[in-house]
Amino acid sequence: MQGQLAKRKDPKHQKSGRTTSLLDVVASRLRDLFGVPQRKRRLPDPLELLIATVLSQNTNDVNSHKAYVNLKSKYPHFLDLAGAKPGEIVRLIKVGGIANKKSRTIINVVREIRKSFPHFDRKSLISEERNSLIDRLRELNGVGYKTASCLSLFALGDDDAFPVDTHVHRVLNRIGIVREKTPDKTYLAVRDFIPPGRGYEIHINLIRFGRKVCTAQRPKCYDCVIFDVCGWKEKCLDPPDEITSVDESKVRFMLLEKV
Repeated sequence: MQGQLAKRKDPKHQKSGRTTSLLDVVASRLRDLFGVPQRKRRLPDPLELLIATVLSQNTNDVNSHKAYVNLKSKYPHFLDLAGAKPGEIVRLIKVGGIANKKSRTIINVVREIRKSFPHFDRKSLISEERNSLIDRLRELNGVGYKTASCLSLFALGDDDAFPVDTHVHRVLNRIGIVREKTPDKTYLAVRDFIPPGRGYEIHINLIRFGRKVCTAQRPKCYDCVIFDVCGWKEKCLDPPDEITSVDESKVRFMLLEKV
């Protein structure tokens, strides 16, 4: 009994309880707002998903999708990218931004995969424990927590995986679920608190919420379904004189759902 009482009074235990409770409230309200997102019937190829995630870095999903389509049209089999010339890749993916860096990353990642992974397919990858696989993927040059966990969530169908991009990082920290400086630190702080089987739902809905309401600039706090539980001290309480409508197609468009 004393051990149980001590555990209840432990600050770390109390903090984890608050984190779980607040995350549950936010997830429930976003489900009411956006519904439960539906997965594609066919999961994408892991390598194609990984390359798409690299292309998505530091740009919007519309432009990164154009870059992906350009690359795929020239290289239907992405393992062939190991022998590609960087200049050619740059030309194909230029629309997605920072093409020089991304082209080097793509070529190097494919080369390393061919050396380190005898079989880079769903059946082989899904047999590994999630965190172990993510750590192994992070050994690839240019692959971080986001890219590795996106592969796990979208290509392997692991609904307990939880990638953290800039939208997810911003929203979780504004609300006060975590207090971290970078998306990687937010990922490490929150990954064990995601309700089982709801990683996909919460990830997608947080992105939609970050695009539509909790935007980087001029967030719509005056029209927010989680206003009362949000701990952000810089809330924008007054709506602008002219409220522009949000393009719902851009809110819901997800590059990694188009692979």
